Amino acid sequence: MTVPASIFRAYDIRGIVDDTLSEATTELIGRAVGSEAAVRGEQTVIVARDGRTSGPRLQA
Repeated sequence: MTVPASIFRAYDIRGIVDDTLSEATTELIGRAVGSEAAVRGEQTVIVARDGRTSGPRLQA
């Protein structure tokens, strides 16, 4: 699976749920961010979401 480059913005990630943004996509992004944070020696990463109904399933 590949993550579409079009979902990345300057300060956030935006996509259409079940089209360009899915649970699998958010998991891949989370793993990549976590790996990069570990390489840089970071122990804390803050992740946020908005209040849309799709948020909880993309968050998990």
